[in-house]
Amino acid sequence: MSALEQSICKYAEEPTKSVVRPALGLTFDSLGEAYDYYSLHIWEIGFGVRYGKSRLNAERTMCMHEIVCGCSRPKIVDRAGASVRC
Repeated sequence: MSALEQSICKYAEEPTKSVVRPALGLTFDSLGEAYDYYSLHIWEIGFGVRYGKSRLNAERTMCMHEIVCGCSRPKIVDRAGASVRC
């Protein structure tokens, strides 16, 4: 049973303010499933999500991909003080 199906079953047994309630230890079959789950949760609250940083392992396969708030942005590096040497 997927994490979303578990959340819907819990909501049917005991209605709460939101249907999708993230918890530690949730597992997902794919990155897309995790993205959809957190997208529904954050939509209920009133925000959006997007993909953040990712990492590849030694075999060059993705081993981590962040799902972050849609409002968060990467740090902008100030290059005003950088020097160029020729």
